[in-house]
Amino acid sequence: MATGKIMRLPEELLLAIFDQLETPAPSDTKARLEPNLSLTSGTDLTYKSISRVCKRWRRIISPLLFKYSRLQLDVPPSPEWRDRDSFASSSSQDALDEAVRAVEAAEYAKIHPPAHNGRSLGEASLQWAHRFHHTLEDYLAFVATNNLSSSIQSFILLTDRMLPGFNNRYPHRLAATQDHRYRAAALLWQRLYFKIKPQTIKVLAPPPELAILTNCAIDLFGEWAFSDMDFHLLTLSVDNPNALQTSPNFPGLHYIPPKYPSIAPASILTLQPWSHLSLNEGSFLKAYGTYEYFERGPPSLIYSIKPVINPKPSTQLRHGHAPASINLATLKSFTYTAILPFATHLDFRTLIPHLEILDVKLAPDPSEQEKILCDKQRVGHAELEDCWQELFTAYRLITRPFRTFDIDRIDGTPKLKKFVCRDVAISALQEELDEEFTPLCLPCWAEMEPGVFVRQNERPPSRDSDGDLE
Repeated sequence: MATGKIMRLPEELLLAIFDQLETPAPSDTKARLEPNLSLTSGTDLTYKSISRVCKRWRRIISPLLFKYSRLQLDVPPSPEWRDRDSFASSSSQDALDEAVRAVEAAEYAKIHPPAHNGRSLGEASLQWAHRFHHTLEDYLAFVATNNLSSSIQSFILLTDRMLPGFNNRYPHRLAATQDHRYRAAALLWQRLYFKIKPQTIKVLAPPPELAILTNCAIDLFGEWAFSDMDFHLLTLSVDNPNALQTSPNFPGLHYIPPKYPSIAPASILTLQPWSHLSLNEGSFLKAYGTYEYFERGPPSLIYSIKPVINPKPSTQLRHGHAPASINLATLKSFTYTAILPFATHLDFRTLIPHLEILDVKLAPDPSEQEKILCDKQRVGHAELEDCWQELFTAYRLITRPFRTFDIDRIDGTPKLKKFVCRDVAISALQEELDEEFTPLCLPCWAEMEPGVFVRQNERPPSRDSDGDLE
């Protein structure tokens, strides 16, 4: 009887009821944990169970069920396109033709990159370029068939290693003639935003693949030392969905970063007026066991992102771009997560004047501490005391530019309104972190809750010649 009555409810009322059952996306609840491919896996199957009740309920629940959407690139290709030799759309066909010509040019110039399963980098990357295109087209076809275009609010792209046999310190230098995944990645984002308008984009991938999927330059010189840094997670989001823009036209797609550090004009980082940027770089633990670890830099996008947040017009003009064409001027907040990173890696001085909110987490999450820090194989030769001291040093360096009595009275970093330290939640760290954050005091800062500092005044009071406050 009860089942019959609920079946007769209007669709609008059923949708309102189902909406109350929503839980956060797994990729949101796990965003500050060590990144891995289980990021999108969850245990709550409420919406999926509802979709199986009947066709009517599935149609009603589908916009909620697929609100948080994902696409995995490193899956076996669909049989219908696995052996295709060309892209379907004309614009993508042009991209393929250009890629093929580049491979031929490389062969003509007797450029022979390392072989991977008997193939050159050009051939292997071209197969991945096909996969980018066809995997996305399959996804978009599903979205269109189920009328989900306006329902998808979050899109996550994830992959494991693509071509582990190819190594180059600066992979973007191969993008013009050998590695065609860069162009395919730029086309993927253009095509995605031509069809749907997700407010949030997430990319989960190993550092080299993340650089490719975001058209960023990266330095892989010290990658070997960070052997437990398997994945990075980049998150981009906008506050106002009305600010999302339709992708520009395909012709003139500038997909190659001009130098290191930099990003390409066609990067997903510049495709929308992003409000928030988050980067989770995983574990630095293994690198502590290497000789003079503090001199090594991790494989990181942060070096290419910082110049975009704080652009120098002279540099942009030198590379043929207008001063305002490659920047993140709309960015309001930056969230950084890592597991015991080096203090030398966390120089955010050029970022802070452009941010309203800085949110940082540098210690292993309490739910993962035992799994990570008690694993002798993972800790290896690292001295954990050095790791913790590096954490405190990192916070000292991060907060130095906006400490109450260290604020530059000329610029005052007035834009930064909030600083959040997530590690204050760890009781064993509270005492030392409290000491580090003592300079974040009145009249400029107030700790509104543990680890959350809110700006009260832009600048500290000035002192007269006798050293007294005004």
